[in-house]
Amino acid sequence: MYLDANVISFAGFDRGAIGDRARSLLTEIMKGKKASTSSLALDECMWAAIKQKKGSELRGVIDSIYAVRNLDIRPVSSFVPRRALSIMEETGLKPRDAFHVAVMEEFGIKEIVSDDADFDKVPWIRRVEI
Repeated sequence: MYLDANVISFAGFDRGAIGDRARSLLTEIMKGKKASTSSLALDECMWAAIKQKKGSELRGVIDSIYAVRNLDIRPVSSFVPRRALSIMEETGLKPRDAFHVAVMEEFGIKEIVSDDADFDKVPWIRRVEI
């Protein structure tokens, strides 16, 4: 399972029901459920926090993600941008989402947790809503 950036953002910054669900998922991961995300997702979360004027909370959110056992933070390799271009051409995804898909493909991950329905355009991905 791959965690989209919105899962990290909701877990760190949302105090409503969706934030509760995202934090519950992170708890499941800490208890043994295997999951991955990427450095790209962390970058996306950081930009979202800055835009929402939540930069003062950002260090704590990012540090807490690194503390989640069983969550692998995957690198974005040099393979990803060229593959992302192909994914954009094949599916019509926007660049950032295509990058996430390329990372997933590189690591053999076929399930994503995300509120972004655009991932439904990729036939081999199963999207799970938060």
